[in-house]
Amino acid sequence: MSDLREKRVELILQQLEELPTLPGIALKVLEATASDDSSASDVVKLISSDQSLTARVLQLVHRSELGVRGEVNTVERAVVLLGFAAVRSAVLAISIFETFQPAEQVQPGHFSREEFWKHCVAVACCAEMLASAANRGALAALVSADAPTDSRGLGTKAPAPARAREPLNPSEAFIAGLLHDLGKVALDAVLPKSFSRVVEAADLLRGNIADVERTVIGLDHMVVGKRLAERWQLPTVIRDCAWLHGQPPQALPANVRQPRMVNLITLADVLAREQHLGYSGNYTFSVSKAALCDAVGVTPEQVAEVMARLVQEIEPRAKALGLGQASQGELYLHALAQANRELGRVSGQLAAKNRKLVVRARFFDALSSFQSVLHPDAPPQTVLHAVGQTAVGVLGVGCVAVFSLPPGQNYAEAVLCDAAGEVFETSLVDLPQEEPVVNGQPSVAGNNATTVSTASDPLQRPADNGPRTRLKPAPGDGPVMSAGDELEWFVGAVSPRLPDSQRFWICLEADGACIGGVVWGAAAGEAQRLSPQVQELAAIANGWALALRTAQIRDEARTLSEQLAEANRRLHNAQSEILRSRMMTSIGEMAAGAAHEMNNPLAVISGRSQLLASQLTDSKHKAMAHLIHEQSHRLSAIITDLMDFARPEPPHPVETDLADLIRRALAEAKAQHDPADRRMEVTMADVPPVVVDGRQVGAALVEVIDNAIHATDPATGQIELHGAFDPYTSRVVVTVSDNGCGMDEATVKRAFDPFFSNKPAGRRRGLGLAKALRWIEASGGSIRLESRPGQGTRGVILLPAKTAVQESKPAAERRAAQ
Repeated sequence: MSDLREKRVELILQQLEELPTLPGIALKVLEATASDDSSASDVVKLISSDQSLTARVLQLVHRSELGVRGEVNTVERAVVLLGFAAVRSAVLAISIFETFQPAEQVQPGHFSREEFWKHCVAVACCAEMLASAANRGALAALVSADAPTDSRGLGTKAPAPARAREPLNPSEAFIAGLLHDLGKVALDAVLPKSFSRVVEAADLLRGNIADVERTVIGLDHMVVGKRLAERWQLPTVIRDCAWLHGQPPQALPANVRQPRMVNLITLADVLAREQHLGYSGNYTFSVSKAALCDAVGVTPEQVAEVMARLVQEIEPRAKALGLGQASQGELYLHALAQANRELGRVSGQLAAKNRKLVVRARFFDALSSFQSVLHPDAPPQTVLHAVGQTAVGVLGVGCVAVFSLPPGQNYAEAVLCDAAGEVFETSLVDLPQEEPVVNGQPSVAGNNATTVSTASDPLQRPADNGPRTRLKPAPGDGPVMSAGDELEWFVGAVSPRLPDSQRFWICLEADGACIGGVVWGAAAGEAQRLSPQVQELAAIANGWALALRTAQIRDEARTLSEQLAEANRRLHNAQSEILRSRMMTSIGEMAAGAAHEMNNPLAVISGRSQLLASQLTDSKHKAMAHLIHEQSHRLSAIITDLMDFARPEPPHPVETDLADLIRRALAEAKAQHDPADRRMEVTMADVPPVVVDGRQVGAALVEVIDNAIHATDPATGQIELHGAFDPYTSRVVVTVSDNGCGMDEATVKRAFDPFFSNKPAGRRRGLGLAKALRWIEASGGSIRLESRPGQGTRGVILLPAKTAVQESKPAAERRAAQ
């Protein structure tokens, strides 16, 4: 990912700042339940002040595990029955759900928040019950580890048990499960059109929605959930679960505080998706369920018990959250918008009053205000906004443009603030390719600067034209300088939004280099107007520079941390692929060697048996000799299959019509079997040609169809073939679905292993799907199976489309010429 692409992703993440914050009453309840000095009466008083929150909390009391009989009509009794931890989780869950409440109408194929929240509630309930089960199992293990007695009833000294795991908090597990996919609903709120395309592509490819998010948007919902949790200052464990869920236990970073909770949420997510509870957009199961159970500390029996009670536990929780019921979220959002507008108006009035104060008081207030609005982990754009808010006050101007120049990057990130200190435009500006001034003459590179405003689509970006030079401002008598040719590349991009005809700026420096600046428009003589405040301006500019450089360093470190986590995930996937590749290579070499060694003895057996048959006169002996000859030919065919698998011919990709390829494969598969009453249906969407080796890929399709025919009943079997095109990955998707006997999880995992077959010995050679995999991968495609016992099998084949191959065709031709 280029530097400019990374910053565009950062701009998407910064749009999370526009999302509503948690309601004030929720923050007060969370603070009270977390304080040791708070009493139950304090929490009761806070909850009772909000009618909606009171009703939801009373609904949560009537749960089977609490053993409540009769109606609970008072908040006081509800708080006592639930406990502070459960009340804290309930308030946080209800507040976040109301912030991202489901839409009243959802178009087909778009993201359904109601189905999404059903999935989240299912994961939350499952995680809560698994946590309770794990705690009970740990307690039983400790009890069984007590000192045993001998046959006389006398105690004997038992060995010290292993250190018990820290117990899991069920309430914490519930809220972590509810918010594990928080990034998805945040992406839907910030980028609804792009996320709708993600949902459509994920449903078509039947893969992991996170992979599609990284392709279409540039980042996945895990990173977005992490950033939103940081903004809302949610507990660290909730942030880690939103960020790292879905990874194998051994792939988690070493600095995760509660890896067991992360593994618990991953296990609950897998179980909820297996039961098709709600919508998650993830159709893959890449993490071993057995490994997750071992990491969490639950047994398969406990998991089965939880799954048996899961559905009945979801209903009261979903009802308490308001799924399918009328919600007052619109009223809350309207009130919040009104409060934000009122806050902006008050801020403008305060800024106008501050400008009337004396110079030193104005600068002191501005510096205090600047420091107060910055939280410890503020990103660079927040710092730029804070600089703009204070700059319009201390400079006495109506509009400023503040930009950041991260060292080593080739872009400038800028915000434009109005007189009230509010941001009305956010942009990325490319640095010029050449020095701003060449031989004393102004450079024209500034005319090629590119501005990317978040008012349009932040995912669209210009092509990277190579490295840019760094800004080198000319020295001046004070911090206020006239914007000359050295800043033309930036002034040309923002000048139309600045008032007056002349431009002035203050350079923000760190370690002798320019890391940003403040630009504004004014009449001639601006430097003289501000000359009495040179010292104050220099001091506040140093404060701005220090805060900006600190944010840049922190931003670089955070980006590196996320890149390391992504690299770790890719490394884990690459290791699995390398192991499979090595296994296939070893098996191929072994098969080639065995075939070579068997050819000579087989030729002798075949020739001698044929000669013997011609010389024998006894009919019985003659028939035996012919049988030996026939079986040698059968063995020769097996050796030929082994050689085809061990050393397949190099592919010759050509432009191929998919419909014709499927038609020929289906005809060949039918010719090999009696299709009887099986219904075979082919549907094709508008797909471009594929660039593959038609003979090899056609043979692979025949193998897949052949497996579907074998798996279905001759009288009631149904086989469907469908072709579609995904423009985001430039892949043609071919699915072969049947309603046959299906396969269990172990069989699906070994389906592509050479010589493996779940049929009785002597029926199949176990090389069909293994050869199909090699042929399809040789043409740049991939194949995946989805199956369940008794529910049929779906084969998903991805093939490169013509549009994807055209760009790399010249390079391939050069390699062929060499």
